Amino acid sequence: MKKTLIVSLSVLALMLAGCGNQTEKQAQASSDKVSTSHKKQTQTKKASSTSSSSSVSSQSSSETGSSQAQSRATSSSAPDYSGQVQISATQNLQRLGQFNYLLKYNLGKEIVLPNNPGYNDESKKLNVWYEGDGNNYSIHYSQATSGQDFNANSLRDVTDYAVFTKQTYGSASEAQAEINYQTTAMTQGLPKVNLGYGIIGTIDSGAGQKYLHWNEGRWSLGVHAVAVNDEDPVPTARKVVELLERYYLPTPDKYGSGSFSVASSSGQQAPTLKWQAGNSVYSLEAKDLTVLVRMASTVK
Repeated sequence: MKKTLIVSLSVLALMLAGCGNQTEKQAQASSDKVSTSHKKQTQTKKASSTSSSSSVSSQSSSETGSSQAQSRATSSSAPDYSGQVQISATQNLQRLGQFNYLLKYNLGKEIVLPNNPGYNDESKKLNVWYEGDGNNYSIHYSQATSGQDFNANSLRDVTDYAVFTKQTYGSASEAQAEINYQTTAMTQGLPKVNLGYGIIGTIDSGAGQKYLHWNEGRWSLGVHAVAVNDEDPVPTARKVVELLERYYLPTPDKYGSGSFSVASSSGQQAPTLKWQAGNSVYSLEAKDLTVLVRMASTVK
């Protein structure tokens, strides 16, 4: 059992602001550093005679200096955040800022993370746990009526509403190969559909399935529908296109892909965005489409 550390975290309030119909500034949260203090207690030794006074005084001075040096070394060392740590914030945006501070301490300050929980309901408290290291990690986001400690063991048995991962490969080309990217040339000749905002998609049908595909920038996006269940991929695709007019996805080095399914499909993979950066692939999966896009737009 991991030892629970009680750490008081101060929070800087962050603000979100909208910018027209095209952008939404990313909300960021930050946490104040946790400071620890150590009290030094020095017991003065009394000399029993004039001849031994100098020797005892010298020894006491040496012991005090050693105690001070040890105290300085201890207080300058970073706290251990490998286990469970109490989160002081109550608002989800601020809670995420504190979680991200702890994640960067454990995984490396250079890692990228979502800076918005993706939803606004404060009755559902954000909770986070992680596994892995700076090269390969998985961060799990869940909701509950009460806020839990960072990396609490109980969270591993809770259903996540979103998962953010990083996977590192041997080269950029290997990472690119992990992205299911389709070009417009690959779908040439298929029936076209207008998705709005000047975006034209294509539909590939067969074996009781429908796949609607389109490209935006370096992103290849697709919606899967089960035709035998009378599912139509067009409304879902149009919703994605509309969301991408409000929120900007991260820019892949070369390739990025989005996989979505019509909501009524059972057993379908949750909406997922994957993109390549150097020799790494980042992936964000969320049960709700809007939550997914909102979170992804704040990854940095």
